[in-house]
Amino acid sequence: MLTESNVEQGNREFPATPSRPQMAEIFGFQVPTSEYYLHRGHAWVKVESDGQVRVGLDDFSQKILGPADNLNLPTVGKTYYQDHICMSLVRGGHKASVLAPVDGIIEAINPRICEEPHLIHDDPYGEGWLFLAKPTNLQPNLDKLCSGESNAAWINQESHRLISLMGPAVTLPDGGAIVDDVYGHYPQIGWKPLVREFYLPLITKGWKKR
Repeated sequence: MLTESNVEQGNREFPATPSRPQMAEIFGFQVPTSEYYLHRGHAWVKVESDGQVRVGLDDFSQKILGPADNLNLPTVGKTYYQDHICMSLVRGGHKASVLAPVDGIIEAINPRICEEPHLIHDDPYGEGWLFLAKPTNLQPNLDKLCSGESNAAWINQESHRLISLMGPAVTLPDGGAIVDDVYGHYPQIGWKPLVREFYLPLITKGWKKR
């Protein structure tokens, strides 16, 4: 839930909305090919000039589940670890957990998404960013993420996995766009399979509590 303890920021000044990275379009998904690192759970990371990292969710993640109704935000001041659950999105009573893309201490939450969670879906690489964190193991963490042109290649693979999950009823021309809000259009796929396959792909692979 959105509570004052989650979002209280004091008089903190936030960095400006990040400049738009170079983009590629893969099956209708917007994919950054510069500046942004992508985590296997579909969070993105951008290293700020002051050494902090800004974190958000990619366009792929938002188009498969559609706009969130509510957010369970990370707690400012708490330490989270790469590949561990740090927050969740809620839609229609269903929850999608989000994995932290890097180790770090939460410094601030984007104040706009507290009142307008749809921004995560509508502008995932801009106004819909999630939080700022002070990284504690940055380079080893970044080495495990996709970046640059590899982002487009990975989202291409993810798109083919999604098409397979959607089943034989869905056919696309080569390079065709997958519909926005896959869950809303194809609820028969199920919320849990989409979350398990694309939001939590690492949760059962060597996950250990720290």
